[in-house]
Amino acid sequence: MDFESTFREDVIHLWRTLRSVVLALVFIFGAIITSLIVGYVGIIVLDLTYPAAQQSETGRFLVTTAFSELGYAIFVGGLLYWKTDLLPAGLRFRRPTRRDARWILGGILVLVVTEYVLTSLFSVFNAPTAQNVAAIEATKHASLLMFGGLIAESLLITGPCEEILFRGLIQGYLRRYFSAIGAILLACFFFASAHLLALQGSPSGIRNIILSLFALSLVLGFAYERTDSLFVPILIHGSYNAILFASLGLTHLY
Repeated sequence: MDFESTFREDVIHLWRTLRSVVLALVFIFGAIITSLIVGYVGIIVLDLTYPAAQQSETGRFLVTTAFSELGYAIFVGGLLYWKTDLLPAGLRFRRPTRRDARWILGGILVLVVTEYVLTSLFSVFNAPTAQNVAAIEATKHASLLMFGGLIAESLLITGPCEEILFRGLIQGYLRRYFSAIGAILLACFFFASAHLLALQGSPSGIRNIILSLFALSLVLGFAYERTDSLFVPILIHGSYNAILFASLGLTHLY
C-alpha cells in the first residue's frame, strides 16, 4: 500500500509539473499573439490619427513597438482578471527599499559588465551574432527622436511589460511547482526563446544571442526571487536596455 501511495503521489507530482510547463508555454504564446494584435491596432490608430503622408518611419516604428510591448501587459491583466487564482503566483509589488536600490544598481552593473564580456568573447573567437530588429531600425533611421524614443520605451514600457509577463506571471507561476532555481531557469529559457522573432542573422548567430539573453536574464530572475518585488527586475531591465540604446545613439550620432 505504501508503494502504491508513493507511486500515485509521484505520478500526480509529475503530471502537475508537466502541466505547469505546458501552461507557461500557452501563456507565452497567448502573450505573443496579443502583442501582435495590439501592435497592429496601434498602426490602425496611428493611420486614423495622422495621414500616411504626415508619418515618419521613426514615429511609425516607435508606435508599433510601444503597442506591441503593451500587448504583454494587457494579456497578463486579462488573464489574471479571468483566472484570479494566478494572482498570488506573481506580480508582487511593494514600496522599494534601500536594499532594493542596491539590488537595482548592482543588477544594472552586472548586466552591463556581462554584456561587455560576452561581446568581447564573441569578437575574440570570431563567433557570429545576430541583431535585434529595434537596433537595426535605430541605426537605419538614426536620430535623436529614434534613440530618445527607444530609451523612453525601454524605461516606461519594455522593462515593465516584459518583466510583468516573464518574471511576474511565468516565473511566479512556475515557482509553485519548481524550486527557486528551476523556476528561474525555465523562465529565463522562455524569455530568451521569445526573442527569436526579434532577431535577424544566421542560425548560429541567433543561437549565440539567445544564449546571451538567457545568461543576462538570470540576473533578473535571481533579483526577483531575492527581493520579492517586481519593481527591481523592471528597473534593472529597463535601465539596461536604455543604456544600450544610449550607447548605440552616441556611436551613430556623434
